[in-house]
Amino acid sequence: MYRLYVNGISNEHHYSELAREFFSDGDYEVVPIYIKNAGGLALGANSFIFNSEGTLDRDGIKKEMFFRLSSITGITPDWGTLTGVKPLKPAMNLYLAVSDLEEVDNSLSEIYLVSDAKRALINEILKYQTENVPAADDNNWSIYTGIPFCPSICSYCSFGSELAREKSIARYLPELNREISECGSLFRRSDKRIESVYFGGGTPTSLKASELKALFERIEASFDISLSDLEATVEAGRPDTIDEQKLNAIRTAGVNRISINPQSMKDETLHRIGRLHSSRDIAHAFELAASYRFEVINSDVIAGLPGEDANDVADTVRDLIELGANNITVHTLSVKRGSKLKSEDPEYYLRGVREVENMLELAAQILHEAGFIPYYVYRQKHQMGSFENTGWCRPGLHSMYNVRIMEEMQTIIGLGAGAIGKRFYKDDNRLERIPNINDYRMYVDRIEDIIARKRRYFD
Repeated sequence: MYRLYVNGISNEHHYSELAREFFSDGDYEVVPIYIKNAGGLALGANSFIFNSEGTLDRDGIKKEMFFRLSSITGITPDWGTLTGVKPLKPAMNLYLAVSDLEEVDNSLSEIYLVSDAKRALINEILKYQTENVPAADDNNWSIYTGIPFCPSICSYCSFGSELAREKSIARYLPELNREISECGSLFRRSDKRIESVYFGGGTPTSLKASELKALFERIEASFDISLSDLEATVEAGRPDTIDEQKLNAIRTAGVNRISINPQSMKDETLHRIGRLHSSRDIAHAFELAASYRFEVINSDVIAGLPGEDANDVADTVRDLIELGANNITVHTLSVKRGSKLKSEDPEYYLRGVREVENMLELAAQILHEAGFIPYYVYRQKHQMGSFENTGWCRPGLHSMYNVRIMEEMQTIIGLGAGAIGKRFYKDDNRLERIPNINDYRMYVDRIEDIIARKRRYFD
């Protein structure tokens, strides 16, 4: 057990998050202390003191911790002292203040100790967003609608998804419709507009075509919008849930973006992680989708899946480009609590770091060569190597919803089990999370409370 004493602080959260970049959970403890001359404190084995002078310089304290812990462990995290899920945010805030990419780059290096490779990624994303994404408008809101059902549960997933059973879906949809109708009624009394609508999960295409059609109609009628006039996205996700009837319902509703998310094109991997489809099914789903002429097809790839190496990830990326994906999100595997993989191999995420780094580098090289550009980035806890997830697009085909959710300057109306709404208060530059219950049964049972709680956010 490493004990890390930090002098002059009242909350250890930021420092614990940094320590997690170097140690496994349970192998360290961050202890706040208040001592005038902390430098003279006698310490036991594997105990260290930081900020002996008791300064209030958080960035300075984190830099001190970074260098010491790197020396102790031999680990040098690429993201430096940045530990949050949105590493672009401090860079964007600085750029908006100074309008100078070089100054932003220097700050990322000197203040946050970010590696050359990750600074280059941030700079490329900054450049794309500032040239192609309009500034957030407080009058524009977005909608997220969650369908918490999947045909099977992946080994790495800890989200509160349920197996897609007709009885479960039949119990869920009426209460989801109630929330949609109530929030739509409240929204129509405002002077706001809807910028984008996102149907996620889970796997929305676990629903029947008729259920999807009814859901789209309910959203349009309740919020007085037309999906064809907006950026509208459906996570079709699992190829084994995609058929012509569902694609027809999606396209007829005016939805112009879908996701087909294989994670890997290697059949052995798909079987290993609990998928019920093959790479051939993925190719067939793309063929079906092509006939409906969706503007954007996004595909997710995961680096770090059990049994894969960099060549496997490279093959997956190449296959998806050839199949017609024009948005590709490259995820680093996050081994979350509650997942089957975490329970079977708790330390999995700590191994294979260099191979995952090779996967990300090779994927980026292939995507760059194919004309894709990185346009958003985020991180998660317990990601292998403490790396990141990066969204790539062909120029002009970025997802506005993905950008908005990361920059946290827009109100998101979250509907359904597992949805996380966000209310942005521009005058205070403050964002308030409005999470719905994950478990669909509890969501159904408590729908009255959920609706009542949301009413105040429309004031």
